[in-house]
Amino acid sequence: MNVNVLAVIVAGLIHIVYGLVWYSNFLFGKAWTELTGQEMKPAPAWMAPTALGHLAAAYVLAVIINLANAGTLAAGAGVGLMVALGFFVPIQLGELTWEKIPVKLFLIRCGFHLSAMALIGAILAVWR
Repeated sequence: MNVNVLAVIVAGLIHIVYGLVWYSNFLFGKAWTELTGQEMKPAPAWMAPTALGHLAAAYVLAVIINLANAGTLAAGAGVGLMVALGFFVPIQLGELTWEKIPVKLFLIRCGFHLSAMALIGAILAVWR
């Protein structure tokens, strides 16, 4: 399968930056810290694996977009939304159910995954 590696790298980096903005105090960072009781200080040992995870998500989404033959912004965003709805949201539902996280935290997390995957899906679809 032909995947544009440069597009995957850029989409992965955008995914990281988008997460930093989403969880900044300007948007949802303050609510996240209040809801989780955690400080917004990442564990340095996990930063590299997390970055690789963002790149892996972009790569897998690129493969799915190619398989779906999605070549427009709307089609790529739609595939990204479907991936988030099918994989990320159910995981968050498990945390809502079993870890009893607050609904507001569930919405913040799901909102991030849905919008981030739609964004990078749109990018990956037009930059094949």
